[in-house]
Formats: sequence, C-alpha cells, structure tokens
Amino acid sequence: MKNLDWRRVGLHLLFWGSYVPLNAVLACILQNQPISTQLGQAILRETFSLPVKLPFVYFFFYYIIPLYLDRNKAGKLVLLSLIAFSITTLLYRLVSVWLIFPFFSLPRPADFFRPQALLLYVFDLFITLAAALGIKLIRVHYKSLEFEQQLIREKLESELNFLRAQTNPHFLFNTLNNIYGLARKKSDQTPQAIMMLSKIMRFMLYECRAPRIAVTDEAKVLRDYIDLEKLRYNNRLTVHYEENIKNTTASIAPLLLLPFVENSFKHGASSTTGEVEIQVNLYLIDNKLSFLVKNTIDPDYQPVSVNNGSNNGIGLMNIQRQLDLIYPNRHTLTIGRENGMFKVHLQIDLG
Repeated sequence: MKNLDWRRVGLHLLFWGSYVPLNAVLACILQNQPISTQLGQAILRETFSLPVKLPFVYFFFYYIIPLYLDRNKAGKLVLLSLIAFSITTLLYRLVSVWLIFPFFSLPRPADFFRPQALLLYVFDLFITLAAALGIKLIRVHYKSLEFEQQLIREKLESELNFLRAQTNPHFLFNTLNNIYGLARKKSDQTPQAIMMLSKIMRFMLYECRAPRIAVTDEAKVLRDYIDLEKLRYNNRLTVHYEENIKNTTASIAPLLLLPFVENSFKHGASSTTGEVEIQVNLYLIDNKLSFLVKNTIDPDYQPVSVNNGSNNGIGLMNIQRQLDLIYPNRHTLTIGRENGMFKVHLQIDLG
C-alpha cells in the first residue's frame, strides 16, 4: 500500500465518475428518453455495467497497448482485440439480460443474439474504450513532452556548467601569467597581486555557485580585477571605470561580465607597446543592463569577432554561448572597432 500511487488512483476514479453520468445522458438521447426523468435510472444501469467494462478497458490498457508497441505482433494484436470485443460483448449482453433487465423490471428479450442489440453493445464498448484511450494518449503525450523538456533543460544546464568550468581556469591562467610578469621584474607588488588574486578566486569558488548573484557583487569583482591588472603596468595604462547601478537588488549570472574586461587587458594592454586606454562603463536602470568595454588596439592587430563566427578560443565565444543559454532573446552583443578602439557593448534585460 505504501507504493500505491494515490494520485493515479484518483485520476482513474475521476474518469469513471465522469464517464458514468455522461454515458447515461448519451444513452437517454439514443433511446429517445427524457433526460429529466430517466437520467437516474440510466446512471444506475451504467453503474451495473461497470464490472464488465472495467476489465475490458484495463485489458487494453495493460496488455493490448503494450503489445501494439511491438510492430512484429500486429496480427496477434488484431486477433486479441477481436476476441476481447466478442467475449466482452457477449458478457455485457448476459449481464444486461439476466441482471439489469430484471432489476429494472424489463422483459427479457426472446432473441439473446439479436444482431441489432449486439451491435449496440459493441458501440457502447467502443465509445467507452475510445474515451479512456483518448485521455490516456493525451496524458502520455504531455508526459513525453514534459520529459523531453526536462532532458533539454538538463542538457543546457550541463553545457552551461561546462562553459563556466572553462571560464575559471581560463581566467586563472591569464592572471597567473600577469603575476609571473611581476615576479620576473622582481616587483614589490607581487605579494599584493597574489593576495588580490586569492580574494577573487575565493569569490569564484564560494560565492558564484548560485545561478544568480547581485549585480553589485559582479561590479565589485570587476573593480578588484582592474586593480589587480593595474599593478602590472606603468603609467602607459589609463583605465576609466564608471558605474551607475540604480537597482541594487538586481541579479545577474555570475562572472558574465569579467571576461570582457579580461579580454580588454589581454588584447589591449598586453598586445600594445604604446600608451593604452581602457574604458569600462556599467549602467543598470530599470533592470536594463548596459555594459561597455573599450580598449586601445594596435592598428595592425586583427582581433577575431564573435559576430562573424570566427574561432576566438575560450573567452568571448564561451561568453556568447552562456548569454544564449541564460538570456535567450533578452540580450544584444556588439563587437567591433570604433575610432582606433576595440569595442564591446553588451545589453541585457535582467527582468
């Protein structure tokens, strides 16, 4: 009894509880009987017929239908269906003549096998089976759709986790290269850089497990990363950071913006020998996020673009895929050049 699916039992009881009065109404209509006066007796007659109809329907449910799924047994399927209809029709006729008719004081028919009567019973059984099978097939269809959607969600979630698992090592690799550069210069800022990296990694490991984090927390990581990168470069690097977050309760997928800033240092400051300028603007008004990153770029440097489908390694291509998974049809990402600057502009509807 512990393993009994009471919800399923309840649905079956609901079906039969609805079937009996509805079929009673149909019987009154077919027999030209007034529903207002004869419905009670018609419902009682239908109740008497349930011991015949229930085994018939569930025989199809749990034996005939599974057999139908095996295409190599079509002949057996047809034969068993005909046998089931024949036996149940005769049994239905027997119950009617020897039980239902006497109960309602109706005269027993002289011809037990009258074709018109047998056809009426066959039609009644067919209507019952069609109604039950129709509802079952609808439920099976929706359950299969629900199962398919669940598989899609699990696949997308696995892909998203894989992409995020790539992002962290990619960030760590690039940052360690920067610290390595400081160490080679025997810079006094190397311990400070390691401490700042440790702080960022702690955030990544423990605070980014949730599917969403506050935009203010994401902004703090951006500022910490910019401060970390500025330790590596001298006065040739100028960073302009501007932030305006009107809604402090808004949330965003974690570490979604950081790779764009990381990319600006990698392809701006690291790939250019002259003076470098990096501009980062983060605005959030009415759950509409606007994130702009611009960096000086060498005129001869040809950065690949997400927009043209080129291979861009893990960085931007990874983030583009995450955006497609997390914010489908709710974001725009523009990447290109403007006045000697490499520009990335991301807009997301966080609502």
